[in-house]
Amino acid sequence: AVDLAPGMCAVARASARSAAVAAADAEALPFRAGAFDLVVSTSALQWLPRLGPALAEVHRVLAPGGIFCLAIFGAETLRELRGAWREAAGLDAASRTHAFHARADVEEALAAAGLRARAVLEDDLVEWHPDARAVLRALKEVGASSAVPGPGGLGGRAATLRMLERYDAAHAGPDGVPATYHVVYALAERPARGGG
Repeated sequence: AVDLAPGMCAVARASARSAAVAAADAEALPFRAGAFDLVVSTSALQWLPRLGPALAEVHRVLAPGGIFCLAIFGAETLRELRGAWREAAGLDAASRTHAFHARADVEEALAAAGLRARAVLEDDLVEWHPDARAVLRALKEVGASSAVPGPGGLGGRAATLRMLERYDAAHAGPDGVPATYHVVYALAERPARGGG
């Protein structure tokens, strides 16, 4: 198991005592070439500005014929939050929040890394929260601060309050407000030697 955050590695070690856990960068994996038949990455690589270097490392550590399973948050993730933020903060709002990768980005990066896609799928998972403030709290609790506009970070207090009002006004219903996670799933393989 690999994570860049030492705290996450500590949690993994405590949860899976028999697993080897390393604090490392996805763009410089501490494993020999061809070490694994299977590499799984979930909810991690979407935080990278570019997928290419990490997927090149996946290719390097996979044995020929090895399988790569990927799940990342895609381009439409948190669309309710980002829409309310654009309305509240204006034209430069998009430049002050995290840009998630689209399905096409995943497909292109897999191909560029020499990984053959068997399937690339998309799905929306929706969480419900009492209100927009609860959405921001939930995101901060899981450490997704680069996806969250707000005071002391990506925007000012007044813009954040406008964003919260717009989010609630546009999306509040009997179940609260939605927070949509657009997930891109990929199953790919490193071609066997001589297999292209």
